[in-house]
Amino acid sequence: MSGNDEALLRSELSTSLEENVERFKALLHADINSDAQFRPLQMRGRRLCAVYIEGMADDKKLSDFALRACVERQEPEYLTVDADTLMEKVLEIAQCEKAEIVEDILDKVVTGMSAVLIDGCGEAVLMETRGYPSRPVDKTTNESVVIGAQEGFVESLRTNMTLLRRYVPSRQLITECLSVGREVPCHVTLAYLEGVADADVVDRLRRRVMSIDASTVQGLGAIQQHIEDSPWALLPQMLQTERPDRAASCVMEGQVVLLADNSPYALAAPITLFHQLHASDDSFARWQYGTFLRLIRVMGMVVSVFLPGLYVALTDYHMHLLPLSLLGSIAEARANVPFPILAEILIMEFSFYLINEAGTRLPNQIGSALGIVGALILGQAAVSASIISPILIIIVAITGLGNYAIPDYGFGIGLVIGRLFVILCGAALGLYGVCLAAFALLVGLCGMRSLGIPYLAPIAPKRPHNPDILLRLPVWLQRRPMFFASQRARTERKAAG
Repeated sequence: MSGNDEALLRSELSTSLEENVERFKALLHADINSDAQFRPLQMRGRRLCAVYIEGMADDKKLSDFALRACVERQEPEYLTVDADTLMEKVLEIAQCEKAEIVEDILDKVVTGMSAVLIDGCGEAVLMETRGYPSRPVDKTTNESVVIGAQEGFVESLRTNMTLLRRYVPSRQLITECLSVGREVPCHVTLAYLEGVADADVVDRLRRRVMSIDASTVQGLGAIQQHIEDSPWALLPQMLQTERPDRAASCVMEGQVVLLADNSPYALAAPITLFHQLHASDDSFARWQYGTFLRLIRVMGMVVSVFLPGLYVALTDYHMHLLPLSLLGSIAEARANVPFPILAEILIMEFSFYLINEAGTRLPNQIGSALGIVGALILGQAAVSASIISPILIIIVAITGLGNYAIPDYGFGIGLVIGRLFVILCGAALGLYGVCLAAFALLVGLCGMRSLGIPYLAPIAPKRPHNPDILLRLPVWLQRRPMFFASQRARTERKAAG
């Protein structure tokens, strides 16, 4: 941006309509930008000009409740035409505000609002006329549930805020609107319950978001990378969800939820490791069912991380620990395989996730064909050609199923990287390597934090908490809020219980 443009942005509106229009035409590059629209009109002989971006502003809303009102309201009582008169007596749009700084007006116009410039007045009227196309609320794609709500977030920030408020109809729900990014701003909303969320946690998250120094920030994915506690850690320190009911549950537990324009999901923080193993089904099912499903996910996580590494360690270094019949089966299956076990398992891991990634990117019409080719043809051909042993296919399949049991996509990818680390340690040092890898991963988890909250809390360190962490006890016993909620909320909940 040139110095002249920066000076124009920081300047105030002039009382000359022609000068103001020329400013906005220059800043919006109206000579080559066909979307920038300047609609002149008159009211009691006073010239006006509506500035908006075609496609971002709703033409019908602008015509019916603004332009037509200005043309038709010609009664003699309107002795002056200024910003206050337009807002109070003419415009029929609910949300209007005044502005006089060129940059403030321009930032609102490019997001879909419309500005009315008035000849002889140094203020403009900004009208809420956003009406750009957006995807309707539909079922979730990544967090499917058997029982419970079915709707998911969309790309519209306003729609997502409305969905969240529908699940949390409380006057204590605060939605702070922020903006990050110097050149291309991204609008962000912090949602939390006043008096329930810890004020220090809210302030810490707000400061981190406002301290982002980047020219462009593309949605919540980039924001998360800017504000997380440990950017080098394998596992995410924020919960990503596309479900409004789950985001509402986080808000009511004292967490802070981040929403952003053009992002069809929300981020919740602070979180712990155990939040990554929760699913929306747990809250709708009876407590026995929810506890059982969580234990299944924990077993899937452990199997996913350690099973291949244990297989490599046992077959390479500790064959005496295997039953003789199982050892004979493994030896017979691998008799004609030309690769060492480490190379064999790395080939299978790479092939498995190559098929998985290809299936994710392919259109739905041919996705099933990929499964047939990958699972049946390639797998059977690899075994028949003695490239891969059959038992290894079973190991990799069980490992993949354990990984798919994890509700959070990013958490699952982190487990894949951790599994490769365990495999390499097991191949280098056997069971000692697996134990050292497990110790290193555990130390890393103990050192991680989410907005200053320990990642393994409330187990390590032990904190008072709601009995809904690993096990899900009956709802009538869940009287204590999470340890990261405000002290006042914990005291009030304890007294009520």
